[in-house]
Amino acid sequence: MAFLAGLYAPLGSPCVIPLFPGFLSFLTGSSSGSNRRHSMLTFGMVVAAGVILSMLAFGILFVTLVNVSLAKFLSIISPFAFLVLAAFSIILILDIDLSRWTGGASLPRSGRPVLDAFLLGLFFGVIILPCNAVAVVALLAIGTTTSGLLTNLGSFLSFGIGMSLPLLVFAGISEARSREILAWLARHRKIINIVAGVVMLAVSLYYLLFVFFPVF
Repeated sequence: MAFLAGLYAPLGSPCVIPLFPGFLSFLTGSSSGSNRRHSMLTFGMVVAAGVILSMLAFGILFVTLVNVSLAKFLSIISPFAFLVLAAFSIILILDIDLSRWTGGASLPRSGRPVLDAFLLGLFFGVIILPCNAVAVVALLAIGTTTSGLLTNLGSFLSFGIGMSLPLLVFAGISEARSREILAWLARHRKIINIVAGVVMLAVSLYYLLFVFFPVF
């Protein structure tokens, strides 16, 4: 579930999808401006490393908070987290645009292609947090189901891998094909959000009805 939430995060957010054209332009310009020493896929892998590192850092912070401060209250926090996830899932199904409160963003630049690629990955990891609340709530809800260090970090790692996968795909195919995919995602954003909302709502209801408050 963490991987699927991470995969959805950059593909279903209205304020993240507009960043992809700039991401593609960055890859194209960097790979050609570096005398072809680094391919687009290489830069894409550096970006993915930045994304995964940012999610691991977020995971370490979250796990530390849970293990140190909230361990005694997980039985209360976990049901509440999945209630919040259910509420956000309904918002997603109803196609209520939350991006009006999160605003837009621009890509960071340092002037060094490889460093820029890594910073871009960190930036994508951080910008997801306010831009796609549903995916992040899903990740945090999963994190409240256990206080195990490795299990929780595994969830954040899976989320980061899922979030970086579209970036790697776009880096590995042609720019023209990438823009076709982005156009398709933009046209079908509502359907994608509804499907994601239904899946997350089903997961949250499962935890609420069969794990925390069993009724059968």
